[in-house]
Amino acid sequence: MLKIIRELLAGAFAAVALASAAFAQDAEKLAATVPPEVSEIATAGTWNNGNLTGVFRAIVIMTPTPKSTQANLIVQLLAVGPDGVKTTVAKSIHVKKVAEKNLPNAFLAVEEDTTENEITWRLTSYDAQSDTDTGVLVSVNAKGETDVKDAPIPEELQGAKPDGEGAKKE
Repeated sequence: MLKIIRELLAGAFAAVALASAAFAQDAEKLAATVPPEVSEIATAGTWNNGNLTGVFRAIVIMTPTPKSTQANLIVQLLAVGPDGVKTTVAKSIHVKKVAEKNLPNAFLAVEEDTTENEITWRLTSYDAQSDTDTGVLVSVNAKGETDVKDAPIPEELQGAKPDGEGAKKE
């Protein structure tokens, strides 16, 4: 009997290993479909609007310009199905006020996600030609409404030189 249990367990482990390998290959194939222009993707916060509930996702897409690249921000409201597995895009918003800033790049971080049905993303951009940092705060609510404003310079970077000298020390 012990031999049969070992064989069954060995078979089960082999099946799990094969399924895991197949899933990994599917994940790799799926990742290969992400265009190189997509430089950042982040998911955070939750929202609820009527009978839909889900999470916020932000996508930074770099598009070519005659002299460089330009950062674009797409914010999506992902609706999670009742099974907790199937996710669909309930709404997709191109944040045009970010595109209008003509940022040459953008790095994404969650600024604040504790307010119910709202998230605020921080985009930071560095322009090597002018040696300047630009910060933008983008808030999105459960209805897909956006608010864009210039971000304050973090206290630890105030007065800092590009090489880090002059930053406040603790």
